[in-house]
Amino acid sequence: MRKQTIWIMLAGALVMTQVQAKSIATDTNGDGVFSREEMIAASVQRYEKRFVKADINADGKVTLDEIQGKKLSVAKKADANHDGVITREEVKAYVTTMVDKRLAKKDFNKDGMLSKEERSTKKTDVE
Repeated sequence: MRKQTIWIMLAGALVMTQVQAKSIATDTNGDGVFSREEMIAASVQRYEKRFVKADINADGKVTLDEIQGKKLSVAKKADANHDGVITREEVKAYVTTMVDKRLAKKDFNKDGMLSKEERSTKKTDVE
């Protein structure tokens, strides 16, 4: 029982560390809130890593053939012109749309930023 408790505590600490790291990476000016621009920049950076990994032939574009599994459905959404090729511009446009949707859903005071409280509020907390 004691070992299980220790493992649970360690797992919880790891999750908190990951959340804090993501928060620090997003909140670039350290004011405690995520602006739209900060969220877009952080998301583009995360997707850029995925983009490079998925771009198997390193031609600067990702084809739907290069993407496998669950990520294919997200890739299809990002392919704005439905040509089977995803460009960095399409990724940025997709990320911007997703950030705007998140702001519309969670930015309760409509200031264009997400506070820690707004970020931690679940959809069911406001319904």
